[in-house]
Formats: sequence, structure tokens, C-alpha cells
Amino acid sequence: MEISSIVDEAHAVSAAFGLELVEVDRTDNTVSLKLVIDAEIFIQVYSNTRKDKLNLTLVFKKRRLYGYDSEGGKYHCHPIENPDEHTFVNQRKSIREFVEESLKLLEEKELL
Repeated sequence: MEISSIVDEAHAVSAAFGLELVEVDRTDNTVSLKLVIDAEIFIQVYSNTRKDKLNLTLVFKKRRLYGYDSEGGKYHCHPIENPDEHTFVNQRKSIREFVEESLKLLEEKELL
């Protein structure tokens, strides 16, 4: 996936869910973005196209609450019940899928 595609998807998702999109850093092969939900909650998006990496992290009070990472075609989840755990999964999530899941989890945990 190309950096421009990641940024375009993040723009579309931020518009669809009313989130602020902040571009933290971009190079030819990497991009780091934040989808801001509120003052203490955001979704970090990091991609490195050389490593086929897409990391999606729900951050609450500067700590990972939930995550979904991929590198080199291998994918794993950091479940909300134990965000330090790695649960291997079969496929990559899109930014939209991750945002939808994250917002649902935040509502269930009464953090929104």
C-alpha cells in the first residue's frame, strides 16, 4: 500500500466519523497520523511501506488501550483486555474497520 493511499483513507475516515486528522510525520516510505477523538483519546496510524507495516493503536491517557499491527505479512492484535498481549490473526484491518471497532469499545467501556 502506498503512503498516499493511507493518508487518503485516513482523511475519508476522519471526515466520516468527525475526527480531527493530524499528520505527525511523513517521508517517502513512512507516515504517522493521529485521528483525534478527544483531548485524551486518539488513534495512532503508522505505516512503513518498505516493511509492509500498518500499525493502528487506540491511545487513552498516553497508553495503548487496544492495537492492531502488521509487519511483513504477519498480523497481530493487542486486545483491550490486555494490550500488552499479542494475539495473532489472519488479516490486516483497514483504518475504517479499526476506528469503528475502537469507537464501539470506547462506548462499551463508557470512555466516550
